[in-house]
Amino acid sequence: MEQVSENSVRKKSNAAFKKFWVILFSLLVLLIPLGFFVGIVNDREKYRNDAVRDVANSWAAEQAIQPPTLTFYDEKNKKELSWELDKYDASAVVETEVRKRGIFKVPVYTADVVMKGNFIKPDGDIGNNKWIFSFDVSDSKGFIEQPEFKIGKMTSFDSVSDKQYQYHAVSGERSIPFEVRFKIRGVNKLSFVPSANINNIKIKGAWADPSFEGDFLPVKRVVSENGFEADWSVPRIATLDVQRRTYGDNSSYGYKALNNPNVTCGVSLLMPVDNYRMTMRAVKYGFLFLVLTFITFFVFEITSKKRHPVHPLQYMLMGMALLVFYLLLLSISEFMPFVWAYLIASLMIIGMISLYTYFVLTKKENTFFSLLIALILAVLYGFLYTLLMLQDFSLILGSVGLFVIIGIIMYVTRDVDWYPQED
Repeated sequence: MEQVSENSVRKKSNAAFKKFWVILFSLLVLLIPLGFFVGIVNDREKYRNDAVRDVANSWAAEQAIQPPTLTFYDEKNKKELSWELDKYDASAVVETEVRKRGIFKVPVYTADVVMKGNFIKPDGDIGNNKWIFSFDVSDSKGFIEQPEFKIGKMTSFDSVSDKQYQYHAVSGERSIPFEVRFKIRGVNKLSFVPSANINNIKIKGAWADPSFEGDFLPVKRVVSENGFEADWSVPRIATLDVQRRTYGDNSSYGYKALNNPNVTCGVSLLMPVDNYRMTMRAVKYGFLFLVLTFITFFVFEITSKKRHPVHPLQYMLMGMALLVFYLLLLSISEFMPFVWAYLIASLMIIGMISLYTYFVLTKKENTFFSLLIALILAVLYGFLYTLLMLQDFSLILGSVGLFVIIGIIMYVTRDVDWYPQED
């Protein structure tokens, strides 16, 4: 009788060992659709980006505003001369709104831009030449009114080409003040190129979720529910370091280097939550969710006093339900805030798996385990949401969380005889 009991225990142990490998194989198979979900998130994000481009095509693209230049091409010596931009004060007051393309929302703006400053005379005799005063923006289509100029004492100019005007400098001039005013539209991002000896830039607007971007962060910024205001103070010595990284130590810092549009400071109008970025981060934890859920059911099988075997196909069904969570999260978050989409999607999956456990796996015989599964899944989804929100601390929090989970599993399975010894 004792021999029969030992054989029974040994068979149960072998069955558990085989079930473990079946579960592992199921997890590997489920990695295939999990990879497809990554592609789906990327496709939807591309679709959103296409909507942004459609708005930019009809409104205007992101704007990077370059400061004015005052240049003259010397035909005799075959070289370009330029006045040095000494002081540059730029400001923009931004009015924002949200445009829709299908289900997607795109932040756009209209900015009142003022650029003031002065040029100082280059070496040598400037003569009575016709210098070219010019400035540039990323997308000229954004202009909604003709720019107003004041250079020195002149307020009217002969146009040479788009955004280029003639200025008649005289020999005695050493410093030429200027002022440029215009109104321009753009989408998502507005930035300025600091290329003077002294650059002071100010941007303010009624947008509660700005992101300050570029090569320089503001020295002063105020962000509230009513909007933002940011000030930059950038000396030329700071821009030269950025230019060296861009052009190399052996380059000459001429006109093109000093007006490099890649050296910028500005603001990006972020939507409060980028649901595609958050969903992609959640998908990266998909395999971990599958593993923890399957382990829960596996431990239930080997520790339960009543035999409630879970078929491999049932593991696959629950695994697919867990993966559908990411599709639900992605699709719902396109219509409502991410936090509500996450809550709805997680409740749907928790309800489905816990009801399946109660009615199918335990045959209504173990209400406690069904409620326990619902609680465990709720904790796991709460844990995942915390990881998504606390990006900077996600590694330490995830490490400690996994440590606790493994410790719980080790404690629950402490009495399991994994490999009974033969006499």
